[in-house]
Amino acid sequence: MLLSENFPAARTLFRTKPLLNSRQDKIMGALLGAAIGDVMGHAIKDMSKEDVQHTFGDWGIAAPPYDSLVSHQFQLILFALDSLIANTQKSLRLSVSEMTQCLLKSYKEWEIVVNNPKLYFGIKPNSADQSVCTDFMKNYPLWKYPRPGNKISKQQLYQIVNPLLMALTICASSKTIKEVSKELIITLGHPEINVDFASVSNQFEILNTTDDDLKVESLEQMRLAINESNSPHLIGSIAGFKHGIKFGVQGFKQIWYLRIDAITLTEQMGWRVGRNIRF
Repeated sequence: MLLSENFPAARTLFRTKPLLNSRQDKIMGALLGAAIGDVMGHAIKDMSKEDVQHTFGDWGIAAPPYDSLVSHQFQLILFALDSLIANTQKSLRLSVSEMTQCLLKSYKEWEIVVNNPKLYFGIKPNSADQSVCTDFMKNYPLWKYPRPGNKISKQQLYQIVNPLLMALTICASSKTIKEVSKELIITLGHPEINVDFASVSNQFEILNTTDDDLKVESLEQMRLAINESNSPHLIGSIAGFKHGIKFGVQGFKQIWYLRIDAITLTEQMGWRVGRNIRF
């Protein structure tokens, strides 16, 4: 159950905010943006433009709904990140093939949790299973509730490429992203929305302006991308992810934070990446 925004004991999100424009700020912003865009896109999935305007007004959806559950797609981003972190700790340098296999195995473990949301809750998985995702991720209380979004069939495997690459973008160089992307596409197929995540990753190195007008303009572009897309559930997380990399945590309105059910987990994952991944 979500806390009300005026709840007196509501948590203070990002209570130890990273330095503005630092890589940590961009990591946190990217994850926050992916979550925000994810719930916005899923809120209008399968709705006609007329229905969207009737429900949300002439501008369409412009903010996360108050009771926003992140979808299976955002859940997969966190599972992929969790596996990359866990395996990087075991081996300081992973090869392209090892990264690809790590991501594919995280998808398989995510799929089990998606299909059996209460399976791992309160249970420690058998260590002999050679899991790439940690017990922490599988046992996180949020996953005992079904997430919005469709379960992925074999014919829809291409849909998981972008979430996996978003996780990789936070952890790897542009060259590595290109090489892993090729291997994932060979196994899973070309994604429906083809994004050059290798170029997106370069944004982590760019010192961005703090100009409020540019932030507002970028948020408007994100809103338009979601409302005008035929696949808002895919475009939403990508558009939010890209905006978050550019502007960090402060690129989003603070009032939106408490609307996302997985925000505490997002915060924890952001700090885990910064502490454990060597860029």
